[in-house]
Amino acid sequence: MSDGFSMRVDEGDLRALLGKLDGLERLDFEKALMAGGLVVEAAGKENIIYYDFIDTGATLNSTAATVVGDEVHIGPETEYAIFGELGIGQSEKPFMREALNDNKNVIMQAIAAELRDQLRRKV
Repeated sequence: MSDGFSMRVDEGDLRALLGKLDGLERLDFEKALMAGGLVVEAAGKENIIYYDFIDTGATLNSTAATVVGDEVHIGPETEYAIFGELGIGQSEKPFMREALNDNKNVIMQAIAAELRDQLRRKV
């Protein structure tokens, strides 16, 4: 059962697959993960505007994607954004959950496109 908040791309599986190809240098997986993260970041910002979750603009302006190890953290940095996202004390505005759930195919396409571009440059 999915909680609607996450999607896992196993870097180990990607590395194992690409490791079978001879003569390739190490690919920049952080850059590939960030390509997917930027899709969610952009969609999250669009949703913040759509849901009119803007008072000072802090939530919109602090929404960013950051690679941390083998994960991409995406979201606003305001402490009150979670209340709007989950509808705590106000109507629910699931701007980040929708950004992820509505774009899973686009996220995977962005990651794959970045890896393909890197492969073309290395071959």
